Amino acid sequence: MTTYPGLTAHGEQLRRAIRYLSDFHLHDRPSLDEVAFRFDLSPLEQEFLLRYFANPPPPR
Repeated sequence: MTTYPGLTAHGEQLRRAIRYLSDFHLHDRPSLDEVAFRFDLSPLEQEFLLRYFANPPPPR
């Protein structure tokens, strides 16, 4: 598979956003909105971040 400089694989921006949020322990709504903008996430990806980080699943 050929790769092109400047292009990222599908879902790579979401993975980067999740890593950024985890590294800096940012889980509040303003931070989630800023990260969605910074990593140019789609509305569906942004909704995932809001559901997962703003309302984390209960621990097992």
